[in-house]
Formats: sequence, structure tokens, C-alpha cells
Amino acid sequence: MKTILTATVLTGVFAVTPAWALFETNKQLIRDSKIPLDEAVKYAVKAVPGQAVEADLGKEEGRTVWKIEIIDTMNKTQTVYVDAQTGQARRDK
Repeated sequence: MKTILTATVLTGVFAVTPAWALFETNKQLIRDSKIPLDEAVKYAVKAVPGQAVEADLGKEEGRTVWKIEIIDTMNKTQTVYVDAQTGQARRDK
């Protein structure tokens, strides 16, 4: 019984650690971005009309970018990347 409890506790600790690291990374990315999420969504929807359903902040080629998933007017999922410094939007091909 003690072995099972220890394994469960250790699994819980390892499961929490990546989330904390991700949280810290996102804080830095948000500090580095000039374009907030609401503006990024506006730029994305202007590039691909539809409904924004998901957004992530990350790095691409050394730049901080918003990755916005949009359900377009044809009910298809489109990905739009918005540069978090300039607001420039581009569709994923």
C-alpha cells in the first residue's frame, strides 16, 4: 500500500511541474508582446472571417506570436498567426 501511495504522490508532483514551467514561460511571452489577446483576435478574424475558438501564445522563428484557431464561414478550422509585436496576421497554409 505504501508503494502505491508513493507512486501516486510522485506522479502528482511530476504532473504539476510542467504546468508551472508553462505558466512562467507564458508570463514572459506576455511581457514581450505589444499586441494583447483581444487585438490579436481582431486581426485574425479580419484575415479569416469567422469565430475565434482558441488562442495560444508562443515563439516562431524567434518572434512572439499568437496562434488563433478560427471556425470560418464554411465551418472549417483555420489557423492564423498574429505577430505579437506588429499585429501582422498570416494564415497557416
